[in-house]
Parts: sequence; C-alpha cells; structure tokens
Amino acid sequence: MTITTSPVTALTEVILDLLITKYEAPAGTTPQTAFELLGYDSLVLVEVAVDLTRRFGIEITDDELHQAGTTAKAAQVLADRGVRA
Repeated sequence: MTITTSPVTALTEVILDLLITKYEAPAGTTPQTAFELLGYDSLVLVEVAVDLTRRFGIEITDDELHQAGTTAKAAQVLADRGVRA
C-alpha cells in the first residue's frame, strides 16, 4: 500500500523548508505560524514570492503571500493554481 500526501501538504513542507533554511524561520515554525509573527516584512515576502515563482514556474505575489498570512494558506493558493511539489 502506498501512502500519498496531498498536494497542499507537500507544498506546505517545501515552503516551510524554504522559510527555515533560507529565511531563518525558527525551527519550531509550523504551517500555521503567521508570517507577521516571524517578522517577515514586505521585502522578505517579495523575496519569498520570487523564490516560489522560480521554483514552481507560476507567479505568486508578495501581496498574495501577505493575504495568505501563513505557510499553509500560501500552499493552498499554489495548489489551487495546479502547482504540485
């Protein structure tokens, strides 16, 4: 039996890993941790948006990340556009 993860779960893991490794999110950061609590201002969200756009080949803006507010919700935005990790 093969266990598969949902596209949103897989995207969440990829985004969370990016935030921890490149954007110095604390190791205890969860998919529900608000970007605001991480201290991410608009400049950081622009950089994250650029990284995600390059990685997945579909544009996501810093405004969309700001509106999403968390890794889990940002992953949902990408999944809704057909992105798969």
